[in-house]
Amino acid sequence: MNSLKYIAVIAAFLCSVSGLPARADSTASRINFASLDASHPHQVYGMLYLPEKTSVPCPAVVLIHGTIGIDSRGALYRQPLLNAGIAVFEVNFKDGIYNSTFDRPPLATFLPLAFAALKELRKVPAIDPNRIAIMGFSLGGAITLSAALDENRKTWMGAEKGFAAHAGFYPVAKYFVPKIENGSVLTGAPIIVFYGTEDVYGDGDAIPALKTLLKQKLNFDLITNEYPGAAHGFNLNAPAISYFDPAAKNSKGYMGYDAKATEDSLPKLVDFMRKSLAK
Repeated sequence: MNSLKYIAVIAAFLCSVSGLPARADSTASRINFASLDASHPHQVYGMLYLPEKTSVPCPAVVLIHGTIGIDSRGALYRQPLLNAGIAVFEVNFKDGIYNSTFDRPPLATFLPLAFAALKELRKVPAIDPNRIAIMGFSLGGAITLSAALDENRKTWMGAEKGFAAHAGFYPVAKYFVPKIENGSVLTGAPIIVFYGTEDVYGDGDAIPALKTLLKQKLNFDLITNEYPGAAHGFNLNAPAISYFDPAAKNSKGYMGYDAKATEDSLPKLVDFMRKSLAK
């Protein structure tokens, strides 16, 4: 697919899955912040949603979109989390940083942004600074897993604790496996992963391999939820789409909705967060 056709397809796709607006409204407040990387101090923002009924300070989740940017997936999981008394900080790491898979920067670019979001939430009186988790889809899932490496926590947080829990949806784990093989260790926070066996980024093979590797090398139990036949982006309720992405098999990206997998993932994600962020 040539670049002009790709951009046209993606533009139409984005219109069908538009999600959170850039401005704050009566249910959310906008927080602007900068990357912790002084050499690339990207300016970004997030929308903080607080649950209506909860004890204060309450737990929270930093929610990170995929390469597409903020879309309906964030809203899908946001309300169930809020209903469980967990705040949601949905961040925008796309605007002003990249436009598509053609100019998406390396994963390392996003880690100082993720940890900056953690620091920002810890400043909010309504949020319990010790009960902040992270979750994400695709690119956001990869950031979520990478934030669980203790070397990354030390780089951007120093002596401060990292995230209290991690939840990755189809997180392109093939980039994470070599880190563990080469001696990286985890912060110890619980991790849950959701993926489909037909994921074009290889998670059908990489995540079972990662689960085994973490148990063997670190005696760490990775919680996994496998969905037979499900594709990448299984919880994005939109027409299936094929696109160019160097990270996919043969650079052929594909996303397709799976209603059953989506429905199954909702209570499991909330239950994981509720238990992981309990006092």
